[in-house]
Amino acid sequence: MVSTDKKRVKGETLLDIKGLKIDGYSDDVWNPIVKGIDLTLKRGEVLGLIGESGAGKSTLGLAAMGFARPGCRISGGSIIFDGMDLIAASEEQRRALWGSRIAYVAQSAAASFNPAHHIIDQTVETAVAHNIMTREKAEADARDLYKRLQSVSYTHLTLPTIYSV
Repeated sequence: MVSTDKKRVKGETLLDIKGLKIDGYSDDVWNPIVKGIDLTLKRGEVLGLIGESGAGKSTLGLAAMGFARPGCRISGGSIIFDGMDLIAASEEQRRALWGSRIAYVAQSAAASFNPAHHIIDQTVETAVAHNIMTREKAEADARDLYKRLQSVSYTHLTLPTIYSV
């Protein structure tokens, strides 16, 4: 199980991005994609990014985890997650956070599910793989979430039921 000694207090700064610049490589040159974004997210808050296609929402979301997809680079600014400088952190330090403390949810999360697998297996996969909780606890939490959201028939828990509510 993942644990930290740091006390987590609602309302404290969790993510602080200042002057973030991201470049993309095309035509043998680096071009600015994100040109100096500032944002602060406090514990307990939810942030949604809205913009036109190609505006950099996904690129910014991934950068908030200290990740730049191939062909992109973080070229300036700072990204501090729970006191850790993600730009200065090693790949190993960032990977330890991914999936257990910080994650990226794609713009179309429903499209991210694989219809060949049960939705409950996909829901609990990260928590179990990162030893955040046991499979039994993760499944119980997922069923509780489905009940609260009223979006999935929690008795079947297969992807097609998400569309037949």
